[in-house]
Amino acid sequence: VDIGASVMNVTMFRNGQSIYSREQAFGGSQLTQDIARQYGMSFEEAEAAKRAGSLPDSYPRDMMRPFMDSLALEVSRALQFFFTSTSFNQVDHIVLAGGCAVMPGLGDVVGARAQVDTIIANPFAGMTLSSKVRPKALLADAPSLMAACGLALRRFDA
Repeated sequence: VDIGASVMNVTMFRNGQSIYSREQAFGGSQLTQDIARQYGMSFEEAEAAKRAGSLPDSYPRDMMRPFMDSLALEVSRALQFFFTSTSFNQVDHIVLAGGCAVMPGLGDVVGARAQVDTIIANPFAGMTLSSKVRPKALLADAPSLMAACGLALRRFDA
């Protein structure tokens, strides 16, 4: 599940091959718009405050948790749509990618709602990193770099 700014892409894989893909109009910009509206900020200020973690103490309870619950519901609905439109009736696990995947506790919220083991994507797990790379910063951005990492690893002569 790749959660972008305005679109959530749900892709199912079996034996390394994509067998199903669905795009849903749901993403992180909805949370940013809600933050801007709630706290009287511009969209840009809200995005910066969200990333910097400089929002009021009530933000996790009043804004972030309801957004995560909505996101978990959307993932659960996407799974149900997959089950009803294919011959499959289960998935082994969910991998969350994209900028929203770094929200603390999102994997637990989605996993509980969907009743499926859920992990946060880290395309750099197991890779040797240059000493110039800041591991903490890379880990914070890893889920949003999933597609870029996959493209970088792709063979061009195939």
